[in-house]
Amino acid sequence: MSHELRKMMLIGAGAAAAGVGVWAALRPRTLAWGATCDEVVRPLPGDDLVANPLYVTTRAITIKAPAAAVWPWLVQLGQNRGGFYTYDVLENLMGLDIHSADAIRPDWQDLHAGEDYVTLDPDEHMKMTISVLEPERAFVIRSGAPGEPPQAPGSFLRGELAWSWGFYLEPLDAGATRLLIRCRGAWADTAAAKLAKPVLLEPVHFVMEERMLRGIRERAQGAT
Repeated sequence: MSHELRKMMLIGAGAAAAGVGVWAALRPRTLAWGATCDEVVRPLPGDDLVANPLYVTTRAITIKAPAAAVWPWLVQLGQNRGGFYTYDVLENLMGLDIHSADAIRPDWQDLHAGEDYVTLDPDEHMKMTISVLEPERAFVIRSGAPGEPPQAPGSFLRGELAWSWGFYLEPLDAGATRLLIRCRGAWADTAAAKLAKPVLLEPVHFVMEERMLRGIRERAQGAT
């Protein structure tokens, strides 16, 4: 092995180790980005939709707008409605055809728990049933279409995830609201899933959901 090749391999190994170290240090903060310790441990509506989760995140942001101004943006979430207020260009690289709305649409507001759903893709293969709908307080969806059993934990790599995604509003005062987003996920706990979770799921989920929180804040504050 040449001296130059050996040097390149050592530099590469050092960079990889540094990257792993940085992610290990940042990971706890990404799982609870913006949330207080109390918000992280607090039981929330819909927590019972996924038993024994292998993955739980609670993220939060303060919005300078009343809950009534934030709520309409939440209930029009979905590929089938107002998008997800995150990086549309990245979602559309995967063929999801998502276009985040910049206005509230009255025809997207009338929803019913157990009957309506959010879809993640244009072909509606990935439907999530609206399970909790408490106006201006809680909007929770879970994997699986209305009228069908919830998705049972299966192969992580095939996307067979039991998943709940909850959005919660907590007024701070007349003009400010805390928005919390909690995800709970479960799947077959295989060696492949253990390897894929920190590499495939956690970083991507954090990047997209952090932008989502800011996207909702920008829209709600801009509308007041």
